[in-house]
Amino acid sequence: MKASIESLVRQFVEFSDEEIHQVKHLLQTRTLKKGEFFVEANQVADEIAFVQKGLFRIYYLVHGKESTRYFGSEASFVTSLPSFTSRKPSLEYVQALEDSVLLVLSYENLQKMYEMSCKWERLVRILTERTFSELQFRVYSLISQSAQERYEAFFSQRPDLIQRIPQYHIANYLGISPETLSRIRRP
Repeated sequence: MKASIESLVRQFVEFSDEEIHQVKHLLQTRTLKKGEFFVEANQVADEIAFVQKGLFRIYYLVHGKESTRYFGSEASFVTSLPSFTSRKPSLEYVQALEDSVLLVLSYENLQKMYEMSCKWERLVRILTERTFSELQFRVYSLISQSAQERYEAFFSQRPDLIQRIPQYHIANYLGISPETLSRIRRP
């Protein structure tokens, strides 16, 4: 495993060097160019990826219009989680917004990791709980916060992404028009 993913998993669960070494061969490095898809709608997401370098957007198509639900950058995981866990076709797209380098783990290899140690199951449970909490907060913010409050929260939580993501994607994520975002961003 690469050092960045090793330190990330060790933040949540105490793994020995041997436990880390046992799973290295299950991960594959993959590169994607800007605009390429890691997952497409109507396909089963057979893999989950740790982003070593790059930026991803997860979005749905609703009546022909894109609806962005997540941005994943370095040291985060990307996939269509409902598809990956249920083994059903994805409803969403996972697209590279920049040239990217990923560490990829197949669903099958994840099951092998579970068999090696219950620590891997604990790690995935913890990460899934965190993802669920983040999604719940996002739903809450879309329901209860103004566009200005949502932008300020996004800016304070992810200032590193503001210059990397096109404004129209940020506006889409915040549930506002690009024009409204321009007004909010004006000093």
